[in-house]
Amino acid sequence: MKLFTGVVGAAVVAIPMLFSTAAVADGAALYKAKGCAGCHKADAMGQVGPRLAGQMEAYVLEQFKLIRDGKRASGKAGMMKGAVSKVTDAEAAEIAKYVSGL
Repeated sequence: MKLFTGVVGAAVVAIPMLFSTAAVADGAALYKAKGCAGCHKADAMGQVGPRLAGQMEAYVLEQFKLIRDGKRASGKAGMMKGAVSKVTDAEAAEIAKYVSGL
Protein backbone atom coordinates (compact mmCIF):
# COMPACT_ATOMS: atom_id res chain seq x y z
CA MET A 1 0.00 0.00 0.00
CA LYS A 2 2.84 2.39 0.76
CA LEU A 3 4.35 1.91 -2.72
CA PHE A 4 0.97 2.63 -4.30
CA THR A 5 0.61 5.83 -2.27
CA GLY A 6 4.08 6.96 -3.35
CA VAL A 7 3.24 6.41 -7.00
CA VAL A 8 -0.03 8.28 -6.69
CA GLY A 9 1.74 11.11 -4.87
CA ALA A 10 4.34 11.34 -7.63
CA ALA A 11 1.63 11.38 -10.26
CA VAL A 12 -0.23 14.16 -8.46
CA VAL A 13 2.94 16.25 -8.33
CA ALA A 14 3.76 15.60 -12.00
CA ILE A 15 0.35 16.59 -13.34
CA PRO A 16 0.53 20.31 -12.40
CA MET A 17 4.06 20.50 -13.82
CA LEU A 18 2.81 19.18 -17.15
CA PHE A 19 0.09 21.80 -17.27
CA SER A 20 2.50 24.57 -16.29
CA THR A 21 4.92 23.59 -19.04
CA ALA A 22 2.08 23.44 -21.57
CA ALA A 23 0.79 26.84 -20.45
CA VAL A 24 4.22 28.41 -20.91
CA ALA A 25 4.51 26.86 -24.38
CA ASP A 26 1.04 28.14 -25.26
CA GLY A 27 1.88 31.60 -23.93
CA ALA A 28 5.11 31.72 -25.93
CA ALA A 29 3.32 30.61 -29.09
CA LEU A 30 0.53 33.13 -28.55
CA TYR A 31 3.02 35.93 -27.83
CA LYS A 32 4.62 35.24 -31.19
CA ALA A 33 1.40 34.56 -33.15
CA LYS A 34 -0.43 37.65 -31.89
CA GLY A 35 2.45 39.93 -32.89
CA CYS A 36 3.45 41.05 -29.39
CA ALA A 37 7.15 40.87 -30.27
CA GLY A 38 6.68 43.54 -32.92
CA CYS A 39 6.59 46.25 -30.25
CA HIS A 40 7.73 44.45 -27.08
CA LYS A 41 10.61 42.48 -28.73
CA ALA A 42 11.02 38.71 -28.83
CA ASP A 43 12.42 38.70 -25.28
CA ALA A 44 9.63 41.04 -24.05
CA MET A 45 12.22 43.56 -22.84
CA GLY A 46 10.47 46.39 -24.66
CA GLN A 47 11.22 48.55 -27.65
CA VAL A 48 8.33 50.62 -29.00
CA GLY A 49 6.13 49.14 -26.27
CA PRO A 50 7.13 48.79 -22.60
CA ARG A 51 9.00 45.89 -21.05
CA LEU A 52 6.71 42.99 -20.20
CA ALA A 53 9.36 40.49 -19.12
CA GLY A 54 9.24 39.89 -15.38
CA GLN A 55 6.15 42.03 -14.78
CA MET A 56 3.58 40.54 -12.42
CA GLU A 57 1.11 38.34 -14.26
CA ALA A 58 -1.94 40.07 -12.75
CA TYR A 59 -0.57 43.50 -13.70
CA VAL A 60 0.03 42.52 -17.34
CA LEU A 61 -3.44 41.01 -17.61
CA GLU A 62 -5.11 44.02 -15.99
CA GLN A 63 -3.33 46.49 -18.30
CA PHE A 64 -4.26 44.34 -21.28
CA LYS A 65 -7.94 44.46 -20.31
CA LEU A 66 -7.87 48.20 -19.59
CA ILE A 67 -6.41 48.92 -23.02
CA ARG A 68 -8.75 46.52 -24.79
CA ASP A 69 -11.81 47.96 -23.04
CA GLY A 70 -10.78 51.56 -23.80
CA LYS A 71 -10.24 52.46 -20.13
CA ARG A 72 -6.56 53.22 -20.63
CA ALA A 73 -5.72 55.48 -23.52
CA SER A 74 -2.59 57.23 -22.28
CA GLY A 75 0.81 56.87 -23.87
CA LYS A 76 0.97 54.35 -26.67
CA ALA A 77 -2.07 52.38 -25.50
CA GLY A 78 -4.03 53.59 -28.53
CA MET A 79 -1.58 51.82 -30.84
CA MET A 80 -2.22 48.55 -29.02
CA LYS A 81 -6.02 48.67 -28.96
CA GLY A 82 -6.41 47.15 -32.42
CA ALA A 83 -4.07 44.27 -31.62
CA VAL A 84 -5.64 43.40 -28.27
CA SER A 85 -9.18 43.48 -29.64
CA LYS A 86 -8.40 40.18 -31.40
CA VAL A 87 -7.11 38.38 -28.28
CA THR A 88 -9.46 36.43 -26.01
CA ASP A 89 -9.32 36.61 -22.21
CA ALA A 90 -7.91 33.07 -22.10
CA GLU A 91 -5.19 33.95 -24.62
CA ALA A 92 -4.33 37.13 -22.73
CA ALA A 93 -4.00 35.12 -19.51
CA GLU A 94 -1.57 32.70 -21.19
CA ILE A 95 0.49 35.57 -22.61
CA ALA A 96 0.58 37.31 -19.21
CA LYS A 97 1.70 34.09 -17.54
CA TYR A 98 4.42 33.63 -20.15
CA VAL A 99 5.92 37.13 -20.00
CA SER A 100 5.82 37.24 -16.20
CA GLY A 101 8.11 34.21 -16.15
CA LEU A 102 10.75 35.73 -18.43
